[in-house]
Amino acid sequence: MKAYSTFKTLMIVTSLLMVVVLTGCSSITGGDTTRFYALSALAEAKPLSTQQLRLGIGPVKLPRLLKHPQIITRKNQHEIKMAEEHQWGGSLKEDVTQVVADNLANLLGTKQVEHFPWKQHFKPDYQVRIKIQQLDGELGGKAILKARWWLRVANAGKDKLAEHSQYSVMVKGSGYASYAASLSELLRQLSVEIVGRILAD
Repeated sequence: MKAYSTFKTLMIVTSLLMVVVLTGCSSITGGDTTRFYALSALAEAKPLSTQQLRLGIGPVKLPRLLKHPQIITRKNQHEIKMAEEHQWGGSLKEDVTQVVADNLANLLGTKQVEHFPWKQHFKPDYQVRIKIQQLDGELGGKAILKARWWLRVANAGKDKLAEHSQYSVMVKGSGYASYAASLSELLRQLSVEIVGRILAD
């Protein structure tokens, strides 16, 4: 009888341990449902210039709201949603900087593009500073980019121009991959405007 009681106690303890272990495993693997996304630069196209310009990109600033890893979407003008299971694969600030840099490099046909802060020996012909004010939207709705940006010419000592740009596109789909693609398109439009101003200089 005593042996049976001991066996029963061991079974209860074992069962409790299994519950604890399984609960722990569930907590650890719970993140497996999270999906990660990245922005993309435009595909390589025929360059609009053959000057091999040197470009310095940055600083690029984002609002605090966009510094979270969770993807931000809007439910309406005043309500936002932070998607725990849909996140950026890295720093959105770095992603935006890289995409704009790649876009400008492709459009201008140059490989001499550096991010701020660049090394002392690099002397850009043009420096582009960007302050993103809004980069979000609704799933299946409209995505919006509002940005201020400044263009400085080498050795000018001051900004040649300061612009306030706004773009919008419809998100082609209700998923987060389509949403990320729409944000990439907005950055492409901004890049095209910047290139136009550089070539007009």
